[in-house]
Amino acid sequence: MFQGKYNSHARITLPSLGGFQIHISNVSLSNFRNYSHLDLNLPSGLTVLEGKNGHGKSNLLEAIYTLSVAKSPRTILERDIVNKQSLIELKDGLSYAMIGANLHSGGKTDRLEIHYRCQPAMNDDGFKAQKFIRINGTPKRSLDLIGLLNAVLFTVEDLDLIYGRPSARRRYLDILVSQVNKNYFQSLRRYQKAIVQRNHLLRMIKNNLSSISELEFWDEKLSVDGSVVISERIKAVNELSFEAQGIHSAMSGVEEMLSFQYRPSVNIIDNENKDHISKSLLESLANFRGKDISRGATQLGPHRDDMRTLVDGTDAERYASRGQARTAVLSLKMAEARFLLKRRGNEPILLMDDFLSELDSIRRNQVIEHTLQYEQCIITTSEPDSIPIKFGKTSNKLIVSEGNIISSGGTT
Repeated sequence: MFQGKYNSHARITLPSLGGFQIHISNVSLSNFRNYSHLDLNLPSGLTVLEGKNGHGKSNLLEAIYTLSVAKSPRTILERDIVNKQSLIELKDGLSYAMIGANLHSGGKTDRLEIHYRCQPAMNDDGFKAQKFIRINGTPKRSLDLIGLLNAVLFTVEDLDLIYGRPSARRRYLDILVSQVNKNYFQSLRRYQKAIVQRNHLLRMIKNNLSSISELEFWDEKLSVDGSVVISERIKAVNELSFEAQGIHSAMSGVEEMLSFQYRPSVNIIDNENKDHISKSLLESLANFRGKDISRGATQLGPHRDDMRTLVDGTDAERYASRGQARTAVLSLKMAEARFLLKRRGNEPILLMDDFLSELDSIRRNQVIEHTLQYEQCIITTSEPDSIPIKFGKTSNKLIVSEGNIISSGGTT
């Protein structure tokens, strides 16, 4: 376990970065998870969603975050988010679901919507979903939606960023960087498609159905797009590490040094030069061809890289206590908010899903004080007492019950 000098008077004090303040004034849902219909008006400031587990608190935050990154943070299968009852009652062989919100940023208002059309299909669930994006009523691509609504989602599952598989950390970085860099998003998609093609070719070569020389074409593609992915991930991790250090010092109350380190699967001499990264990746792919062919899979590249959390230079996954890991993750997510603000010039909306119940009273106060620096924060809780009284009195309180949201004005 790490040791450090405790400072009980620590506070999170960060300078304002300016930028546009953003908030969403309305969220509309149709056949999304357990919401058959929802039309909810939201104020800026702090909103607290209270309710028992399983009644829809997390689903509402999932919907908002999905509008931010154009995909659900909880599932890779879009059919999973569609209300099951609506699928049972398919009309004309189709069912529809929708997520929508009114976004206010820099004096401008935009209507963001994601529509899902579901129809029967030959799979385990018996249906498939197609996604359609609209911005102010005009059809758009995912690329056009990502980054308009900046949001940071805090969940108890975020501990996977320390204890989970490398794929969880790669996905985290991919979602984050894609919000601020469209070139990264495009390079990542090309790289992912090229990996599928190269792996298929490796299996063909293993079965003597193709020639090794055919790998040169795909290796070149992977080295070009892979170098963009690695370079931008390294930059992001370095920025997150810088932002998180001050936050962690105040949040933990001890003199510990928190840092994050990107660990590529290939040996890179100069990680700030994309040409050098591309050359290193190309050489590594060539050197590993024999092993890749024997396994039928590409073993090196950004799809095998990792991000590690270090406290005082030691790997947190192996040596950090649960409490230290939780504080490190919290610092990372707050650093993420600062990262988005710096890169986009727009404040992110903070979405905290039953996160405060994992913290002691001192940390709860620190967290909410920090969130009040932002224009809008939505917190869910199944334990109303976890919200410090001084904040609870000034927040917008909503009760979530069985897919309905109840406020002082009645059911929305």
